[in-house]
Amino acid sequence: MRQPASCFARALIGMALAGLLIPAYGAEAKPDRKKSQGDCQRALRAEEAGRRDEALSAYTEAVEADPANSAAWRGRAKLYLAAGMRDKAGADLDQAIKVQPGDAQAYAARGDFFAAGSQPQRAIQDYDTAISLKLERSEIYTGRGNAYLSMAQYAKAADDFSQAVKLRLDSPEPYRGRGLARTALAQYNAALDDFDLCLARKPDYEEVFVDRALAYVGARDFRHAVDDLDAALKLKPDDLRAWRVRGAVRERLRQDEGALADYGEALRRDPQDPRLYLARSAVFVRLQRYAEALQDREQAVQLDPKNPEAYVARGGSYHLLGQHDKGIQDRTIAIALDPNSAYLWTARGDAYFLLGRFDEALSDLKRAHELDPTDKETERLVAEAQAKVDAAVERSMEKEKAPETGTLSLPAAGETATAVQGGGEESQPALPAEPAPAPATSETAAPVAVPAKPAQPPVQIAAPAPAPAPTPAPAAAPARVPSHDAAPAHLKASAAERNAMGRKMIQDGRFQEAIDALTDCVKLDPFFAAAYNARGYAKLRLKRYSDAIADFDQAIRINPVYANAYINRAVARRASGDKAGAESDMTAAQKLAGAQR
Repeated sequence: MRQPASCFARALIGMALAGLLIPAYGAEAKPDRKKSQGDCQRALRAEEAGRRDEALSAYTEAVEADPANSAAWRGRAKLYLAAGMRDKAGADLDQAIKVQPGDAQAYAARGDFFAAGSQPQRAIQDYDTAISLKLERSEIYTGRGNAYLSMAQYAKAADDFSQAVKLRLDSPEPYRGRGLARTALAQYNAALDDFDLCLARKPDYEEVFVDRALAYVGARDFRHAVDDLDAALKLKPDDLRAWRVRGAVRERLRQDEGALADYGEALRRDPQDPRLYLARSAVFVRLQRYAEALQDREQAVQLDPKNPEAYVARGGSYHLLGQHDKGIQDRTIAIALDPNSAYLWTARGDAYFLLGRFDEALSDLKRAHELDPTDKETERLVAEAQAKVDAAVERSMEKEKAPETGTLSLPAAGETATAVQGGGEESQPALPAEPAPAPATSETAAPVAVPAKPAQPPVQIAAPAPAPAPTPAPAAAPARVPSHDAAPAHLKASAAERNAMGRKMIQDGRFQEAIDALTDCVKLDPFFAAAYNARGYAKLRLKRYSDAIADFDQAIRINPVYANAYINRAVARRASGDKAGAESDMTAAQKLAGAQR
Protein backbone atom coordinates (compact mmCIF):
# COMPACT_ATOMS: atom_id res chain seq x y z
CA MET A 1 0.00 0.00 0.00
CA ARG A 2 1.34 3.35 -1.07
CA GLN A 3 1.92 6.11 1.41
CA PRO A 4 -0.11 9.30 0.71
CA ALA A 5 2.94 11.45 1.30
CA SER A 6 5.04 9.73 -1.32
CA CYS A 7 2.23 10.01 -3.95
CA PHE A 8 1.90 13.76 -3.33
CA ALA A 9 5.62 14.23 -3.73
CA ARG A 10 5.65 12.42 -7.04
CA ALA A 11 2.76 14.63 -8.29
CA LEU A 12 4.62 17.83 -7.43
CA ILE A 13 7.70 16.60 -9.28
CA GLY A 14 5.57 15.82 -12.35
CA MET A 15 4.00 19.28 -12.33
CA ALA A 16 7.41 20.89 -12.03
CA LEU A 17 8.69 18.92 -15.02
CA ALA A 18 5.60 19.84 -16.98
CA GLY A 19 6.19 23.50 -16.16
CA LEU A 20 9.67 23.32 -17.57
CA LEU A 21 8.43 21.81 -20.83
CA ILE A 22 5.23 23.85 -21.36
CA PRO A 23 5.50 27.68 -21.29
CA ALA A 24 3.03 29.50 -19.11
CA TYR A 25 0.00 30.99 -20.87
CA GLY A 26 0.79 34.42 -22.48
CA ALA A 27 4.56 34.22 -22.18
CA GLU A 28 6.65 35.14 -25.28
CA ALA A 29 8.93 32.64 -26.95
CA LYS A 30 12.62 33.39 -26.77
CA PRO A 31 14.29 34.72 -29.98
CA ASP A 32 15.67 31.98 -32.16
CA ARG A 33 18.72 33.67 -33.62
CA LYS A 34 19.93 30.57 -35.37
CA LYS A 35 16.64 30.08 -37.20
CA SER A 36 16.48 33.79 -38.04
CA GLN A 37 19.94 33.70 -39.58
CA GLY A 38 19.04 30.58 -41.54
CA ASP A 39 15.90 32.29 -42.86
CA CYS A 40 18.03 35.28 -43.93
CA GLN A 41 20.37 33.04 -45.89
CA ARG A 42 17.41 31.36 -47.55
CA ALA A 43 15.98 34.77 -48.43
CA LEU A 44 19.26 35.88 -50.00
CA ARG A 45 19.44 32.75 -52.19
CA ALA A 46 15.85 33.23 -53.33
CA GLU A 47 16.53 36.89 -54.07
CA GLU A 48 19.58 36.03 -56.17
CA ALA A 49 17.51 33.51 -58.09
CA GLY A 50 14.86 36.16 -58.78
CA ARG A 51 12.20 34.52 -56.57
CA ARG A 52 11.14 37.68 -54.77
CA ASP A 53 7.97 36.36 -53.20
CA GLU A 54 9.89 33.50 -51.65
CA ALA A 55 12.58 35.89 -50.46
CA LEU A 56 9.99 38.22 -48.91
CA SER A 57 8.41 35.30 -47.06
CA ALA A 58 11.79 34.11 -45.76
CA TYR A 59 12.70 37.62 -44.49
CA THR A 60 9.33 37.79 -42.72
CA GLU A 61 10.04 34.46 -40.98
CA ALA A 62 13.48 35.76 -40.03
CA VAL A 63 12.13 38.85 -38.24
CA GLU A 64 9.47 36.73 -36.52
CA ALA A 65 12.13 34.33 -35.27
CA ASP A 66 14.34 37.18 -34.05
CA PRO A 67 12.90 40.73 -34.07
CA ALA A 68 16.38 42.08 -33.29
CA ASN A 69 17.77 40.85 -36.63
CA SER A 70 18.50 44.19 -38.28
CA ALA A 71 19.75 42.53 -41.48
CA ALA A 72 16.38 40.82 -41.95
CA TRP A 73 14.51 44.15 -41.59
CA ARG A 74 16.91 45.74 -44.08
CA GLY A 75 16.55 42.88 -46.55
CA ARG A 76 12.76 42.99 -46.47
CA ALA A 77 12.80 46.80 -46.81
CA LYS A 78 14.88 46.44 -49.96
CA LEU A 79 12.28 44.13 -51.51
CA TYR A 80 9.42 46.41 -50.50
CA LEU A 81 11.21 49.35 -52.08
CA ALA A 82 11.77 47.45 -55.33
CA ALA A 83 8.05 46.65 -55.41
CA GLY A 84 7.15 50.33 -54.94
CA MET A 85 5.84 49.82 -51.41
CA ARG A 86 7.65 52.82 -49.94
CA ASP A 87 5.64 53.06 -46.73
CA LYS A 88 6.44 49.48 -45.74
CA ALA A 89 10.07 49.89 -46.79
CA GLY A 90 10.45 53.01 -44.65
CA ALA A 91 8.84 51.32 -41.65
CA ASP A 92 11.20 48.34 -41.91
CA LEU A 93 14.27 50.60 -42.14
CA ASP A 94 13.13 52.57 -39.10
CA GLN A 95 12.70 49.27 -37.24
CA ALA A 96 16.17 48.10 -38.30
CA ILE A 97 17.71 51.25 -36.78
CA LYS A 98 15.52 50.96 -33.69
CA VAL A 99 16.63 47.41 -32.86
CA GLN A 100 20.28 48.08 -33.77
CA PRO A 101 21.11 51.81 -33.36
CA GLY A 102 24.72 51.13 -34.29
CA ASP A 103 23.92 49.43 -37.61
CA ALA A 104 25.74 51.62 -40.11
CA GLN A 105 24.34 49.64 -43.03
CA ALA A 106 20.81 50.40 -41.88
CA TYR A 107 21.58 54.14 -41.97
CA ALA A 108 23.16 53.78 -45.41
CA ALA A 109 20.10 51.88 -46.67
CA ARG A 110 17.74 54.50 -45.26
CA GLY A 111 19.88 57.19 -46.88
CA ASP A 112 19.31 55.46 -50.24
CA PHE A 113 15.60 55.33 -49.40
CA PHE A 114 15.41 59.07 -48.75
CA ALA A 115 17.50 59.85 -51.83
CA ALA A 116 15.13 57.83 -54.03
CA GLY A 117 12.22 59.73 -52.48
CA SER A 118 13.68 63.15 -53.36
CA GLN A 119 14.52 63.95 -49.75
CA PRO A 120 18.22 64.77 -50.18
CA GLN A 121 18.66 66.56 -46.85
CA ARG A 122 17.44 63.57 -44.83
CA ALA A 123 19.49 61.27 -47.06
CA ILE A 124 22.63 63.29 -46.30
CA GLN A 125 21.95 63.04 -42.56
CA ASP A 126 21.77 59.23 -42.72
CA TYR A 127 24.83 58.99 -44.96
CA ASP A 128 26.71 61.18 -42.47
CA THR A 129 25.74 58.82 -39.64
CA ALA A 130 26.81 55.75 -41.62
CA ILE A 131 30.20 57.33 -42.35
CA SER A 132 30.60 58.37 -38.71
CA LEU A 133 30.04 54.70 -37.77
CA LYS A 134 33.12 53.89 -39.88
CA LEU A 135 31.29 52.49 -42.89
CA GLU A 136 33.62 53.66 -45.65
CA ARG A 137 32.13 52.50 -48.93
CA SER A 138 32.21 53.97 -52.41
CA GLU A 139 28.43 53.58 -52.73
CA ILE A 140 27.78 55.72 -49.62
CA TYR A 141 29.95 58.59 -50.87
CA THR A 142 28.36 58.26 -54.31
CA GLY A 143 24.89 58.41 -52.73
CA ARG A 144 25.76 61.46 -50.67
CA GLY A 145 27.40 63.07 -53.70
CA ASN A 146 24.21 62.60 -55.71
CA ALA A 147 22.21 64.14 -52.86
CA TYR A 148 24.49 67.19 -52.83
CA LEU A 149 24.20 67.34 -56.62
CA SER A 150 20.39 67.51 -56.41
CA MET A 151 20.73 70.39 -53.93
CA ALA A 152 23.07 72.29 -56.30
CA GLN A 153 25.94 72.00 -53.79
CA TYR A 154 28.33 71.10 -56.56
CA ALA A 155 31.67 71.53 -54.78
CA LYS A 156 30.63 69.18 -51.95
CA ALA A 157 29.28 66.74 -54.52
CA ALA A 158 32.59 66.74 -56.40
CA ASP A 159 34.48 66.06 -53.15
CA ASP A 160 32.26 63.07 -52.31
CA PHE A 161 32.58 61.61 -55.79
CA SER A 162 36.36 61.96 -55.57
CA GLN A 163 36.34 60.00 -52.32
CA ALA A 164 34.14 57.37 -53.94
CA VAL A 165 36.64 57.06 -56.81
CA LYS A 166 39.47 56.48 -54.32
CA LEU A 167 37.53 53.69 -52.61
CA ARG A 168 36.59 51.98 -55.87
CA LEU A 169 38.42 52.76 -59.09
CA ASP A 170 36.45 50.38 -61.30
CA SER A 171 32.96 51.86 -60.74
CA PRO A 172 31.69 54.18 -63.50
CA GLU A 173 29.13 55.96 -61.29
CA PRO A 174 31.48 58.18 -59.25
CA TYR A 175 33.15 59.36 -62.47
CA ARG A 176 29.79 60.28 -63.96
CA GLY A 177 28.69 62.08 -60.80
CA ARG A 178 31.91 64.07 -60.59
CA GLY A 179 31.62 64.92 -64.28
CA LEU A 180 28.13 66.30 -63.72
CA ALA A 181 29.30 68.35 -60.73
CA ARG A 182 32.25 69.74 -62.65
CA THR A 183 30.02 70.63 -65.61
CA ALA A 184 27.78 72.59 -63.25
CA LEU A 185 30.90 74.33 -61.91
CA ALA A 186 31.88 75.22 -65.51
CA GLN A 187 35.01 73.05 -65.20
CA TYR A 188 34.35 71.62 -68.63
CA ASN A 189 37.73 70.08 -69.45
CA ALA A 190 37.86 68.23 -66.11
CA ALA A 191 34.29 67.10 -66.64
CA LEU A 192 35.17 65.74 -70.09
CA ASP A 193 38.02 63.74 -68.52
CA ASP A 194 35.61 62.22 -65.99
CA PHE A 195 33.09 61.28 -68.65
CA ASP A 196 35.89 59.67 -70.69
CA LEU A 197 36.90 57.58 -67.65
CA CYS A 198 33.29 56.61 -67.05
CA LEU A 199 32.78 55.47 -70.65
CA ALA A 200 36.08 53.56 -70.54
CA ARG A 201 34.53 51.47 -67.74
CA LYS A 202 31.08 51.26 -69.36
CA PRO A 203 31.28 51.91 -73.13
CA ASP A 204 27.52 51.54 -73.72
CA TYR A 205 26.50 54.04 -71.02
CA GLU A 206 24.09 55.99 -73.25
CA GLU A 207 23.16 58.68 -70.70
CA VAL A 208 26.84 59.60 -70.30
CA PHE A 209 27.15 60.34 -74.03
CA VAL A 210 24.44 62.98 -73.53
CA ASP A 211 26.17 64.24 -70.37
CA ARG A 212 29.46 64.57 -72.22
CA ALA A 213 27.71 66.34 -75.10
CA LEU A 214 26.49 68.98 -72.64
CA ALA A 215 30.04 69.42 -71.34
CA TYR A 216 31.21 69.89 -74.94
CA VAL A 217 28.50 72.53 -75.38
CA GLY A 218 29.82 74.31 -72.30
CA ALA A 219 33.27 74.23 -73.84
CA ARG A 220 31.71 75.51 -77.11
CA ASP A 221 32.79 72.42 -78.99
CA PHE A 222 29.50 71.87 -80.79
CA ARG A 223 30.81 69.45 -83.39
CA HIS A 224 31.93 66.90 -80.80
CA ALA A 225 28.66 67.46 -78.97
CA VAL A 226 26.73 66.41 -82.07
CA ASP A 227 28.94 63.31 -82.43
CA ASP A 228 28.15 62.25 -78.85
CA LEU A 229 24.44 62.84 -79.35
CA ASP A 230 24.51 60.78 -82.54
CA ALA A 231 26.12 57.96 -80.53
CA ALA A 232 23.52 58.28 -77.79
CA LEU A 233 20.61 58.07 -80.25
CA LYS A 234 22.22 55.07 -81.93
CA LEU A 235 22.27 53.29 -78.56
CA LYS A 236 18.81 54.48 -77.54
CA PRO A 237 16.67 55.94 -80.36
CA ASP A 238 13.85 56.92 -78.01
CA ASP A 239 15.96 59.08 -75.70
CA LEU A 240 13.90 62.29 -75.50
CA ARG A 241 16.72 64.20 -73.84
CA ALA A 242 19.13 63.37 -76.66
CA TRP A 243 16.68 64.60 -79.33
CA ARG A 244 16.05 67.82 -77.42
CA VAL A 245 19.73 68.54 -76.79
CA ARG A 246 20.77 67.74 -80.35
CA GLY A 247 18.07 70.10 -81.61
CA ALA A 248 19.52 72.86 -79.43
CA VAL A 249 23.10 72.14 -80.57
CA ARG A 250 22.10 72.15 -84.22
CA GLU A 251 20.34 75.44 -83.63
CA ARG A 252 23.62 76.87 -82.29
CA LEU A 253 25.37 75.59 -85.41
CA ARG A 254 22.71 77.33 -87.54
CA GLN A 255 21.63 73.95 -88.89
CA ASP A 256 18.05 75.16 -88.72
CA GLU A 257 16.36 72.43 -90.71
CA GLY A 258 18.15 69.77 -88.66
CA ALA A 259 17.13 71.55 -85.46
CA LEU A 260 13.48 71.63 -86.59
CA ALA A 261 13.65 67.91 -87.36
CA ASP A 262 15.09 67.08 -83.93
CA TYR A 263 12.59 69.25 -82.07
CA GLY A 264 9.84 67.60 -84.10
CA GLU A 265 11.04 64.14 -83.04
CA ALA A 266 11.16 65.28 -79.42
CA LEU A 267 7.62 66.68 -79.65
CA ARG A 268 6.40 63.45 -81.21
CA ARG A 269 7.60 61.67 -78.09
CA ASP A 270 6.42 64.35 -75.65
CA PRO A 271 3.78 66.68 -77.14
CA GLN A 272 3.05 68.20 -73.72
CA ASP A 273 6.42 69.89 -73.17
CA PRO A 274 6.01 73.68 -73.57
CA ARG A 275 9.79 74.17 -73.60
CA LEU A 276 10.06 72.24 -76.86
CA TYR A 277 7.45 74.44 -78.53
CA LEU A 278 9.31 77.56 -77.40
CA ALA A 279 12.63 76.15 -78.64
CA ARG A 280 11.21 75.25 -82.05
CA SER A 281 9.48 78.62 -82.35
CA ALA A 282 12.84 80.39 -82.06
CA VAL A 283 14.07 78.48 -85.12
CA PHE A 284 10.91 79.39 -87.01
CA VAL A 285 11.53 83.05 -86.21
CA ARG A 286 15.08 82.90 -87.54
CA LEU A 287 13.70 81.36 -90.74
CA GLN A 288 11.11 84.19 -90.85
CA ARG A 289 8.28 81.68 -90.57
CA TYR A 290 6.47 83.94 -88.14
CA ALA A 291 3.02 82.38 -88.36
CA GLU A 292 4.40 78.92 -87.44
CA ALA A 293 6.40 80.47 -84.59
CA LEU A 294 3.21 82.07 -83.26
CA GLN A 295 1.40 78.70 -83.40
CA ASP A 296 4.12 77.05 -81.31
CA ARG A 297 4.09 79.88 -78.80
CA GLU A 298 0.31 79.76 -78.56
CA GLN A 299 0.66 76.07 -77.72
CA ALA A 300 3.31 76.82 -75.08
CA VAL A 301 0.99 79.33 -73.40
CA GLN A 302 -1.89 76.85 -73.40
CA LEU A 303 0.28 74.10 -71.89
CA ASP A 304 1.85 76.38 -69.26
CA PRO A 305 -0.39 79.42 -68.71
CA LYS A 306 1.59 80.54 -65.67
CA ASN A 307 4.94 80.68 -67.45
CA PRO A 308 5.82 84.36 -68.03
CA GLU A 309 8.51 83.50 -70.60
CA ALA A 310 5.87 81.90 -72.82
CA TYR A 311 3.94 85.18 -72.86
CA VAL A 312 7.08 87.18 -73.64
CA ALA A 313 7.82 84.85 -76.55
CA ARG A 314 4.26 85.03 -77.88
CA GLY A 315 4.36 88.80 -77.50
CA GLY A 316 7.48 88.83 -79.65
CA SER A 317 5.63 86.93 -82.36
CA TYR A 318 2.76 89.40 -82.24
CA HIS A 319 5.20 92.28 -82.69
CA LEU A 320 6.83 90.54 -85.66
CA LEU A 321 3.38 90.21 -87.25
CA GLY A 322 2.61 93.87 -86.58
CA GLN A 323 0.09 93.18 -83.82
CA HIS A 324 1.75 95.50 -81.34
CA ASP A 325 -1.21 95.90 -78.98
CA LYS A 326 -1.26 92.14 -78.42
CA GLY A 327 2.51 92.08 -78.02
CA ILE A 328 2.46 94.69 -75.26
CA GLN A 329 -0.52 92.96 -73.63
CA ASP A 330 1.36 89.63 -73.45
CA ARG A 331 4.40 91.25 -71.87
CA THR A 332 2.16 93.00 -69.38
CA ILE A 333 0.63 89.63 -68.43
CA ALA A 334 4.14 88.25 -67.97
CA ILE A 335 5.00 91.06 -65.56
CA ALA A 336 1.80 90.42 -63.61
CA LEU A 337 2.84 86.77 -63.22
CA ASP A 338 6.29 87.69 -61.91
CA PRO A 339 6.57 91.40 -61.05
CA ASN A 340 10.02 90.95 -59.50
CA SER A 341 11.68 89.68 -62.67
CA ALA A 342 14.08 92.23 -64.15
CA TYR A 343 14.07 90.26 -67.41
CA LEU A 344 10.33 90.77 -67.88
CA TRP A 345 10.46 94.52 -67.28
CA THR A 346 13.36 94.73 -69.73
CA ALA A 347 11.38 92.76 -72.32
CA ARG A 348 8.46 95.18 -72.23
CA GLY A 349 10.80 98.17 -72.05
CA ASP A 350 12.54 96.95 -75.22
CA ALA A 351 9.18 96.67 -76.97
CA TYR A 352 8.17 100.19 -75.96
CA PHE A 353 11.56 101.47 -77.12
CA LEU A 354 11.26 99.88 -80.56
CA LEU A 355 7.76 101.37 -80.89
CA GLY A 356 9.13 104.83 -80.14
CA ARG A 357 7.30 105.06 -76.83
CA PHE A 358 10.41 106.20 -75.04
CA ASP A 359 8.84 107.51 -71.83
CA GLU A 360 7.19 104.15 -71.16
CA ALA A 361 10.37 102.33 -72.18
CA LEU A 362 12.35 104.45 -69.73
CA SER A 363 9.94 103.67 -66.90
CA ASP A 364 10.13 99.89 -67.49
CA LEU A 365 13.88 99.83 -67.96
CA LYS A 366 14.43 101.81 -64.78
CA ARG A 367 12.31 99.29 -62.90
CA ALA A 368 14.39 96.46 -64.38
CA HIS A 369 17.59 98.20 -63.28
CA GLU A 370 16.19 98.63 -59.75
CA LEU A 371 15.52 94.89 -59.60
CA ASP A 372 18.96 93.98 -60.96
CA PRO A 373 21.45 96.86 -60.55
CA THR A 374 24.33 94.63 -61.69
CA ASP A 375 23.01 94.19 -65.25
CA LYS A 376 25.18 96.43 -67.41
CA GLU A 377 23.08 95.85 -70.50
CA THR A 378 19.97 97.16 -68.76
CA GLU A 379 21.98 100.14 -67.52
CA ARG A 380 22.97 100.87 -71.12
CA LEU A 381 19.36 100.61 -72.28
CA VAL A 382 18.24 103.00 -69.54
CA ALA A 383 20.80 105.53 -70.76
CA GLU A 384 19.62 105.14 -74.36
CA ALA A 385 15.97 105.58 -73.40
CA GLN A 386 16.80 108.61 -71.26
CA ALA A 387 18.73 110.10 -74.17
CA LYS A 388 15.73 109.60 -76.45
CA VAL A 389 13.41 111.27 -73.95
CA ASP A 390 15.82 114.15 -73.44
CA ALA A 391 16.27 114.56 -77.18
CA ALA A 392 12.52 114.75 -77.67
CA VAL A 393 12.32 117.38 -74.96
CA GLU A 394 15.17 119.37 -76.46
CA ARG A 395 13.55 119.31 -79.89
CA SER A 396 10.40 120.63 -78.30
CA MET A 397 12.35 123.30 -76.47
CA GLU A 398 13.91 124.46 -79.74
CA LYS A 399 10.44 125.22 -81.06
CA GLU A 400 9.98 127.59 -78.15
CA LYS A 401 12.79 129.82 -79.40
CA ALA A 402 11.06 130.75 -82.67
CA PRO A 403 7.67 132.51 -82.65
CA GLU A 404 4.72 131.38 -84.74
CA THR A 405 5.74 127.73 -84.96
CA GLY A 406 2.44 126.68 -86.46
CA THR A 407 1.80 124.03 -83.82
CA LEU A 408 0.19 123.95 -80.44
CA SER A 409 2.87 123.02 -77.95
CA LEU A 410 4.09 124.29 -74.60
CA PRO A 411 3.46 127.89 -73.46
CA ALA A 412 5.73 130.52 -74.96
CA ALA A 413 7.45 133.59 -73.66
CA GLY A 414 5.44 135.78 -76.04
CA GLU A 415 2.11 134.28 -75.09
CA THR A 416 1.29 136.99 -72.55
CA ALA A 417 -1.05 139.89 -73.31
CA THR A 418 1.74 142.46 -73.31
CA ALA A 419 5.51 142.58 -73.41
CA VAL A 420 7.65 145.38 -72.08
CA GLN A 421 10.03 146.89 -74.62
CA GLY A 422 11.68 150.18 -73.80
CA GLY A 423 8.94 151.23 -71.43
CA GLY A 424 6.11 150.76 -73.99
CA GLU A 425 3.57 148.00 -74.44
CA GLU A 426 3.05 145.81 -77.45
CA SER A 427 -0.51 144.48 -77.67
CA GLN A 428 -1.33 140.94 -78.72
CA PRO A 429 -4.65 139.32 -79.70
CA ALA A 430 -6.97 138.91 -76.75
CA LEU A 431 -8.63 135.64 -75.94
CA PRO A 432 -12.22 135.21 -77.18
CA ALA A 433 -15.09 135.65 -74.79
CA GLU A 434 -15.66 131.91 -74.56
CA PRO A 435 -12.82 129.54 -73.57
CA ALA A 436 -10.37 129.22 -76.43
CA PRO A 437 -6.86 127.89 -76.88
CA ALA A 438 -3.84 130.01 -76.10
CA PRO A 439 -2.67 132.10 -79.09
CA ALA A 440 -0.56 130.17 -81.57
CA THR A 441 2.76 131.67 -80.63
CA SER A 442 5.99 129.78 -79.97
CA GLU A 443 5.33 127.12 -77.32
CA THR A 444 7.46 124.35 -75.95
CA ALA A 445 6.19 120.93 -76.97
CA ALA A 446 5.41 118.19 -74.49
CA PRO A 447 8.42 116.39 -73.03
CA VAL A 448 7.48 113.28 -74.99
CA ALA A 449 4.62 112.94 -77.42
CA VAL A 450 3.04 109.70 -76.21
CA PRO A 451 0.89 107.83 -78.74
CA ALA A 452 -2.49 106.68 -77.60
CA LYS A 453 -1.81 103.16 -78.82
CA PRO A 454 1.44 101.26 -79.39
CA ALA A 455 1.01 100.95 -83.14
CA GLN A 456 0.22 104.64 -83.67
CA PRO A 457 2.87 107.36 -84.11
CA PRO A 458 2.87 110.41 -81.84
CA VAL A 459 0.06 112.80 -82.66
CA GLN A 460 1.10 116.04 -84.40
CA ILE A 461 -1.30 118.69 -83.14
CA ALA A 462 -1.70 121.46 -85.66
CA ALA A 463 -2.33 125.05 -84.59
CA PRO A 464 -5.61 126.61 -85.64
CA ALA A 465 -5.81 129.04 -88.48
CA PRO A 466 -7.82 132.20 -87.67
CA ALA A 467 -11.28 130.73 -87.20
CA PRO A 468 -14.23 130.72 -84.83
CA ALA A 469 -13.73 129.46 -81.29
CA PRO A 470 -13.15 125.66 -81.22
CA THR A 471 -15.31 123.05 -79.57
CA PRO A 472 -14.72 122.79 -75.79
CA ALA A 473 -12.69 119.87 -74.38
CA PRO A 474 -14.55 116.71 -73.28
CA ALA A 475 -14.37 117.69 -69.60
CA ALA A 476 -16.26 120.97 -69.34
CA ALA A 477 -15.04 123.63 -66.96
CA PRO A 478 -17.29 124.03 -63.93
CA ALA A 479 -17.53 127.79 -64.39
CA ARG A 480 -15.92 130.41 -66.61
CA VAL A 481 -12.60 131.53 -65.11
CA PRO A 482 -11.44 135.10 -65.78
CA SER A 483 -8.81 135.13 -68.51
CA HIS A 484 -5.29 136.44 -68.32
CA ASP A 485 -6.37 139.52 -70.32
CA ALA A 486 -8.66 140.54 -67.48
CA ALA A 487 -5.67 141.42 -65.31
CA PRO A 488 -4.67 145.09 -64.98
CA ALA A 489 -2.09 146.27 -67.52
CA HIS A 490 0.68 146.99 -65.00
CA LEU A 491 0.33 143.50 -63.51
CA LYS A 492 0.33 141.92 -66.97
CA ALA A 493 3.58 143.64 -67.81
CA SER A 494 5.23 142.55 -64.60
CA ALA A 495 3.90 138.96 -64.94
CA ALA A 496 5.08 138.86 -68.55
CA GLU A 497 8.60 139.73 -67.48
CA ARG A 498 8.68 136.90 -64.98
CA ASN A 499 7.11 134.51 -67.48
CA ALA A 500 9.81 135.38 -70.01
CA MET A 501 12.50 134.90 -67.37
CA GLY A 502 11.10 131.53 -66.38
CA ARG A 503 11.00 130.32 -69.97
CA LYS A 504 14.57 131.37 -70.60
CA MET A 505 15.61 129.44 -67.49
CA ILE A 506 13.78 126.37 -68.78
CA GLN A 507 15.70 126.65 -72.06
CA ASP A 508 18.93 126.78 -70.06
CA GLY A 509 17.94 123.75 -67.97
CA ARG A 510 17.65 125.79 -64.75
CA PHE A 511 14.35 124.25 -63.77
CA GLN A 512 14.17 125.19 -60.09
CA GLU A 513 14.97 128.82 -60.86
CA ALA A 514 12.32 128.73 -63.57
CA ILE A 515 9.79 127.45 -61.05
CA ASP A 516 10.61 130.36 -58.71
CA ALA A 517 10.20 132.94 -61.48
CA LEU A 518 6.96 131.43 -62.75
CA THR A 519 5.62 131.26 -59.20
CA ASP A 520 6.14 135.03 -58.93
CA CYS A 521 4.39 135.34 -62.29
CA VAL A 522 1.19 133.55 -61.20
CA LYS A 523 1.16 135.46 -57.92
CA LEU A 524 0.96 138.66 -59.96
CA ASP A 525 -1.50 137.19 -62.46
CA PRO A 526 -3.42 134.15 -61.09
CA PHE A 527 -5.11 133.62 -64.49
CA PHE A 528 -1.94 133.18 -66.54
CA ALA A 529 -2.61 129.68 -67.97
CA ALA A 530 0.62 129.56 -69.99
CA ALA A 531 2.67 130.28 -66.86
CA TYR A 532 1.04 127.42 -64.97
CA ASN A 533 1.70 125.16 -67.95
CA ALA A 534 5.34 126.24 -68.12
CA ARG A 535 5.83 125.82 -64.37
CA GLY A 536 4.27 122.36 -64.58
CA TYR A 537 6.71 121.55 -67.36
CA ALA A 538 9.68 122.56 -65.19
CA LYS A 539 8.37 120.42 -62.34
CA LEU A 540 7.91 117.54 -64.77
CA ARG A 541 11.57 117.78 -65.77
CA LEU A 542 12.46 117.54 -62.08
CA LYS A 543 10.22 114.45 -61.81
CA ARG A 544 7.89 116.15 -59.35
CA TYR A 545 4.95 114.53 -61.05
CA SER A 546 2.19 115.33 -58.55
CA ASP A 547 3.14 119.02 -58.41
CA ALA A 548 3.36 119.13 -62.20
CA ILE A 549 -0.10 117.61 -62.58
CA ALA A 550 -1.52 120.22 -60.18
CA ASP A 551 -0.13 123.03 -62.38
CA PHE A 552 -1.47 121.44 -65.57
CA ASP A 553 -4.84 121.08 -63.85
CA GLN A 554 -4.86 124.81 -63.12
CA ALA A 555 -3.84 125.68 -66.68
CA ILE A 556 -6.75 123.60 -68.00
CA ARG A 557 -9.17 125.14 -65.52
CA ILE A 558 -8.21 128.59 -66.79
CA ASN A 559 -8.23 127.53 -70.44
CA PRO A 560 -10.26 124.30 -70.86
CA VAL A 561 -9.22 123.89 -74.51
CA TYR A 562 -5.49 124.21 -73.86
CA ALA A 563 -4.35 121.19 -75.91
CA ASN A 564 -0.71 121.30 -74.88
CA ALA A 565 -1.61 121.29 -71.20
CA TYR A 566 -3.55 118.06 -71.79
CA ILE A 567 -0.52 116.55 -73.53
CA ASN A 568 1.82 117.60 -70.73
CA ARG A 569 -0.54 116.25 -68.09
CA ALA A 570 -0.72 112.97 -70.01
CA VAL A 571 3.07 112.65 -69.82
CA ALA A 572 3.09 113.42 -66.09
CA ARG A 573 0.24 111.01 -65.38
CA ARG A 574 1.92 108.21 -67.29
CA ALA A 575 5.19 108.81 -65.45
CA SER A 576 3.36 108.62 -62.12
CA GLY A 577 1.69 105.32 -63.08
CA ASP A 578 -1.75 106.67 -64.04
CA LYS A 579 -1.90 105.17 -67.52
CA ALA A 580 -5.68 105.41 -67.76
CA GLY A 581 -5.54 109.14 -66.97
CA ALA A 582 -2.76 109.59 -69.52
CA GLU A 583 -4.82 107.90 -72.23
CA SER A 584 -7.81 110.09 -71.36
CA ASP A 585 -5.72 113.26 -71.65
CA MET A 586 -4.23 112.21 -74.97
CA THR A 587 -7.72 111.50 -76.31
CA ALA A 588 -8.83 114.97 -75.22
CA ALA A 589 -5.81 116.55 -76.91
CA GLN A 590 -6.54 114.69 -80.13
CA LYS A 591 -10.17 115.80 -80.11
CA LEU A 592 -9.10 119.39 -79.58
CA ALA A 593 -6.64 119.11 -82.44
CA GLY A 594 -9.34 117.73 -84.72
CA ALA A 595 -11.75 120.49 -83.77
CA GLN A 596 -9.14 123.15 -84.43
CA ARG A 597 -8.25 121.97 -87.95
